[in-house]
Amino acid sequence: MESKSYTCDTKKEEKECVKPDTLFLYFSVITVQLLTVVSGSSMAWTSPVLGKLYSNDTDVNPLGRPITTIEVSMLAGVPLFTNTIGMLVMPKVSDIIGRKRHLFISGVVMLLAGIALGFSSGSVILMIITRCIFGTTGCLVVLTIYLVEICEDHNRGKFGCYTGIFNQIGHLFGFVIGPFFSVKDFSLIIISPVLIFVIFAMILPEPPVYLLKKGKEEECKNALRKLRSNKTEEEIETDMNKLKESLKKEQKGKIADLFKNKDNLVALILSFLPMLVKYFSGVTVIFTFLAPFFDQAGTSLSGDTVAIGIAIFKISFFTFTSFIVERFGRRKMLLISSTSTGIPLFLIGLYFYLQQINSTFLVNLQWLPLTSLLFTVALFGLGLGPIPMPLISELPRAELRAVSCSVVHAASNIVIFGITSLYPIISESLGYHWCVWWFSLNCFLGSILIYFFLPETKGKTFDEIQAILKG
Repeated sequence: MESKSYTCDTKKEEKECVKPDTLFLYFSVITVQLLTVVSGSSMAWTSPVLGKLYSNDTDVNPLGRPITTIEVSMLAGVPLFTNTIGMLVMPKVSDIIGRKRHLFISGVVMLLAGIALGFSSGSVILMIITRCIFGTTGCLVVLTIYLVEICEDHNRGKFGCYTGIFNQIGHLFGFVIGPFFSVKDFSLIIISPVLIFVIFAMILPEPPVYLLKKGKEEECKNALRKLRSNKTEEEIETDMNKLKESLKKEQKGKIADLFKNKDNLVALILSFLPMLVKYFSGVTVIFTFLAPFFDQAGTSLSGDTVAIGIAIFKISFFTFTSFIVERFGRRKMLLISSTSTGIPLFLIGLYFYLQQINSTFLVNLQWLPLTSLLFTVALFGLGLGPIPMPLISELPRAELRAVSCSVVHAASNIVIFGITSLYPIISESLGYHWCVWWFSLNCFLGSILIYFFLPETKGKTFDEIQAILKG
């Protein structure tokens, strides 16, 4: 049967002749996302573990005593701060040794750090140190760059959302396993997906963009043939030429270059904006402390049970978003998500306020915490959860992509560190309601900033995005 040519001369024709994504592309995306699963499990680690560390039962609590509030703050917050170093340094390392090799080494380091965490569960200091080592690889930043560089314009948004989906799968994995195993066994089990990654990582290609940067044209063409195996040789050659044209405009980027001119600075700020709104919404922090957070609500359901149900709900909406993001656009979905997430958060804060003043009306509102959390998770999953990750790799110029992603992730990590560290202290001293109301306010303020400043990148080439940023 004669192969049909899909060469497109116009933008309209290009949209009409887009081919389905290949199985090998899906294989590559899902394989690297196993690292995201483990990272998500590590983030959720505190939720089931803290319940054990608060216990007076020495058979459950490996510390032999209840953990203090300051220790909780350090255990949850300090690793986020030290991970910032990895996020700033490691993407530049991946420019030297390659994205694939860097991700492989990251997997090995995460595996060893996870084993060390399991055997250090009797000491808070050792648990903090091993959790710090776990995240210093900067793998999520490099993974984001890897995905952008193996994808095409029409599927960047979809596969970019996969990072959010697999992160939530990691959360669910942690929430399901955590309540039924000791802290040691739980810490060892959640790193098991890394073993699968290490085995299959050998088959992964280096991104075509990276290979072309290194002057390896034949290897670049072979990578394109694998990732886009349903294309003809003529189409592969066309894709190759497009990459060459794009790379002609590139120079080696440094962090200082982000601040040298207005266009680069605007791209950096706009890359940071959706991440800032995402984390200041507080949903990520609430998930870190989800079991103790819901236990505080005083309903008949246990925090661990609720955590599992909400994680399943969250995965469903992250997945749904990946299917519709290319149709509705990043900006529109972020606006809907940010605005609407603030409403159920406000209601959760209201419940905790009524609880603090011992309102008699509280007996009629036992349904409110779970219902509001479900709506929070659903609306967060429609935009704020999955979409910021692909955006931070779309907005910078190609030569600044690695350093920009590093800076944005590092700055975001400092934000998470601050919020996560302060949350247990402030919620204990001022009350849960003030924390949640502040998160709600941030959602509304974030939607205003997104509306006025964030451009739409749906279906646009990197050159078109740069033209928009230049205004």
